[in-house]
Amino acid sequence: MFKKRISKSQYIMGLQCLKRIWLYNYRKDLLGAIPVGQQLRFDEGHLVGELARNYYKGGKLIESDYKHLHQAIEETDRLIKKGTKIIYEGTFVFNDVLIRADILKKNKDKSWDLIEVKSTTSVKAAHAYDTAIQKHVLEGLGFKIKNVKLMHINNKFVKNGEINPKEFFTLETITEEANNHLKEVKKNLRKFMKTLSSKVEPEIDIGGQCSKPYKCEFCNYCWKHIPDYSIYNFPHLASQKVEELIGMGIMKIKDIPNNFPLRPWQQLVLKAEKTRKPCIDTDVISDFIEELKYPLYFIDFETIMPSFPLYDGSSPYQQLAFQVSLHIQKNKAGGKVQHFEYLGDAVNDPREGLIKFMLKHIKAKGSLVAYNATFEKTRIKELARDFPKYAKSLLKLNERMADIMKPFQKRAYIHPKFQGSYSLKKVLPALVPVMTYKGLDIGDGGEAQVAYLNMLSGKLSAKEIKKIRKDLKIYCGQDTLAMVKVLKVLYKVA
Repeated sequence: MFKKRISKSQYIMGLQCLKRIWLYNYRKDLLGAIPVGQQLRFDEGHLVGELARNYYKGGKLIESDYKHLHQAIEETDRLIKKGTKIIYEGTFVFNDVLIRADILKKNKDKSWDLIEVKSTTSVKAAHAYDTAIQKHVLEGLGFKIKNVKLMHINNKFVKNGEINPKEFFTLETITEEANNHLKEVKKNLRKFMKTLSSKVEPEIDIGGQCSKPYKCEFCNYCWKHIPDYSIYNFPHLASQKVEELIGMGIMKIKDIPNNFPLRPWQQLVLKAEKTRKPCIDTDVISDFIEELKYPLYFIDFETIMPSFPLYDGSSPYQQLAFQVSLHIQKNKAGGKVQHFEYLGDAVNDPREGLIKFMLKHIKAKGSLVAYNATFEKTRIKELARDFPKYAKSLLKLNERMADIMKPFQKRAYIHPKFQGSYSLKKVLPALVPVMTYKGLDIGDGGEAQVAYLNMLSGKLSAKEIKKIRKDLKIYCGQDTLAMVKVLKVLYKVA
């Protein structure tokens, strides 16, 4: 028989995929390093949990960690017997199922409320599964659970001084949702235990469960037989067509028959892959170029999106621009460019300094050029809202915005090396092979966000901060210089 305990997180794994829970128990050697973005979410989740304890003050925290679970269980039992009314991280085991309850609150009638804390801004379907397994354990141990509640972040919260947990969190009762799933818990546990009692890996094909509701940490293993650029990467290919191609024994895009039903632009993606030559619509590209007014201001923001608002007037998960890169080209493509940049000091709110920088360097005439300009336009709108004295000048900038992603999004330029994508990370090395994001210490927006948040933590040395500032400037500057180079290519083909 399977002797290990199933934790709450493993229960959620099993619901998503039996192979995932099996691999987690038998093949942890397949786990790679935790991505920086995921680690950031873990860290923020812990901070949210700590703040949530101040919503119900006066409780006792079970401090023993997952390496000392026996101790944690004993501490919890001691507090229960002692009559403690509020317990944080209470640890319980029932029939080889282990849970740690974020908050347990005892009511006057000796029943308990189970409060699950999440860093989301709303109730999700998965939260019912999460709380149902906890309710199963607690009721199995004889606890009477009166209410199941979800404490999540209030997305309407605006920081004004110290954060008040009663205002920062929203508390919603989800007892009915948890009870609805509770009916399935015993059946699911039997299925998981049966799977885990076998030393043979379950045979389960890859599919939608690999990424929904969560990205599985074993994807690299389960997908190792899939080519890097396969039918799963083909843009906007309906799932039934993917299944049809699999049934035909086709995995590589180049093997898709020419008569396979695809949209006209998808046929061009297929043609580019088969011929290894680009497909170009010069009319669309020319129309885009005609829209540009010189001088051009190639602009790119880097942002942080913390769950905890850092500055007065900001909200949870608000995108806060802390860096901007600006390449200015006064004459048509091929002309000389100047580069200017702004990067916050990781001490003060960087936004007003960023606004002043933009208004100083961007003159009254000329187009602002961004890749996926909706992002930059939205950040500028937010800056105008949060700093109204600059609003008029900022909103005028948006009226001059041009999106260099447009020709690629419209499939006016399809290159086999784009691999069906129009992301700048794919477009740049295909059109400008001497430029790449590979090898950069900060190579994408997620890494830039984590780097700046690390600077904000106050835990880095002066040497580490100097290195991060240098890497951030290189990365953000690469984005705007990339647009300069890509536009030069568009001029040539048009």
